[in-house]
Amino acid sequence: MTTSKPQQKQAELTEFYQQYSADEDQDRTNVHYEQPVEFFYAITGGKWNVYSCNLWDVPGVHDDTTSQEAKLDRFAQLVDLKPGQRILDVGCGWGGPLTYLCQKYGVEGVGLTLSPKQLAAAQERIAGAGVNAQVQVCHWQNYTDDRPFDLVYTDEVIVHFFDLGGFFAKAYALLKDGGRMLNKELHYVHPRYSQMNRAISHINEIYGFTGNYRPLAEEFRLVNEAGFDLKAIEEIPMSQYSKTVTSWLNNMDTHRAELESMVGKEYYHRFKVYLRIIMRTFIEGKMTLDMIVSQKPAA
Repeated sequence: MTTSKPQQKQAELTEFYQQYSADEDQDRTNVHYEQPVEFFYAITGGKWNVYSCNLWDVPGVHDDTTSQEAKLDRFAQLVDLKPGQRILDVGCGWGGPLTYLCQKYGVEGVGLTLSPKQLAAAQERIAGAGVNAQVQVCHWQNYTDDRPFDLVYTDEVIVHFFDLGGFFAKAYALLKDGGRMLNKELHYVHPRYSQMNRAISHINEIYGFTGNYRPLAEEFRLVNEAGFDLKAIEEIPMSQYSKTVTSWLNNMDTHRAELESMVGKEYYHRFKVYLRIIMRTFIEGKMTLDMIVSQKPAA
């Protein structure tokens, strides 16, 4: 039987490494992020609503807020963040991490998002905290700035970038000489695992088919090709992801009625299945979770 062109295109979309224009990339990403802000706030919990793996096995950590802060503090330690520096958060979400880092470490921040709902939430959070930060809706490909940054960072965001080498080149151009780039991301331990299956396809669909999971070695190569020196690599145990997702699932159970009223029972169920797939997939031994610090050489 011959496969029709629409069916063929849909089959292709279930695979990783899809290249889109900046506008289509934004539209696809917002399939996920233009859900109600309160939906994500209830699930991620805590003061900062960090939508990525946090650190739990740290002294003093006992809930969502402290696990989020422990991860962000580790970011600051890895890049030696200092008062007065200027930082760029690419994929800043609802502004929690950017606000926290600006507030605690006395830095000036800029955040980029593709979601108007995230923009409004981030602006409200920043205004409430009174920190020196701004957020704008802008694809990284289109972003320009007359003032250089001391740090460009992402937190489980570059998996959605098809042109990762292009992003690293952009970050390099935006940084001061001696400036640093930090990326926290999941990586396959071998290219042979980057094959689509039913579970991974579900995750990819949730994110509008923008998945680009890569081996760590490929990221290293692209970092060097952009001109960066590799400065630090720190692996986060996958047990931390399990604890993070367990907390999110518990939050979903606690707030089930209000979440279903926001997005409907069907989407609530799909989202819960997505989190359960993450829980299972990320602990199979085929992925690592790594924080990579790179530096633009000093002049």
